[in-house]
Amino acid sequence: MLMYMTLDGIAEFPEYAPQREGTPEEEGPRMWSSRLETIDTLLLGRRTYEKWAEFWPGKKDNPALTRFERQFSEFADHVDKVVFSKTLPSADWPGSRIVRGDPGEEIFRLKSLPGRDMALVGPRLAQSFLERDLIDEMVLEISPCIVGKGKPLFHVDADPEHDADAVPVGAPGRHDFLLIETLPQRDGSVMMHYKRGEPRQESH
Repeated sequence: MLMYMTLDGIAEFPEYAPQREGTPEEEGPRMWSSRLETIDTLLLGRRTYEKWAEFWPGKKDNPALTRFERQFSEFADHVDKVVFSKTLPSADWPGSRIVRGDPGEEIFRLKSLPGRDMALVGPRLAQSFLERDLIDEMVLEISPCIVGKGKPLFHVDADPEHDADAVPVGAPGRHDFLLIETLPQRDGSVMMHYKRGEPRQESH
C-alpha cells in the first residue's frame, strides 16, 4: 500500500507553491520514485482508477510535466492495473481489468504467480484490504499539516475506551507492523515504510 496522509489521517496531500525546474522535487516523491522498477501491478478501486485513467495515459511526452510525472505516466501505462469494483462498467485503459469477486481470492491468486511487487492505491480500497487482513506492507508519506476534514485513510469505529488507555493484543481490527524505514522529505513530510509483524514483546 502506497498512500499520502496528513497528520490527522486524511488520505490527501497539501498543495504548495510550484518548485523551480531542476530542483530535487523533479525527481518526484521518494515513495514512488524508488519503487517504479519493482512494481508490475497496481491495485485500484473504482474512484482512483477513474481519476488515474483520465489523467495519466499518454503524458510521457508532455513537456509541461516534470520529469517524474512523465516517467510515472509511462510506468502507469505499462503495468497491469487490477480494478476492484462491482459498479465500474468497463476499464478501457490498456492493461486494465476489473475484479468483481472476493478480493482475498484474487490477491491469493496473484501472489501465487511469478512477478514483481503489487502496489495498492486508494483509501477506500486500503480500508477494505485492511479489514480482510490483506496488507503486507505500508508506505506512507505523512504531510506536516492538519486539515480537519477529508477522506480518512484508516476506518475507525467508535469503541469504549480500553482499560489503561491501551489497545490489547488481539483486539478486533488491530494490525501490527514493523518499521522498516523512515525518510524525511525536503518539504517537511516523512516517508514511513512498515511491514507486517508480530506485536512487540515487552522484556521482563
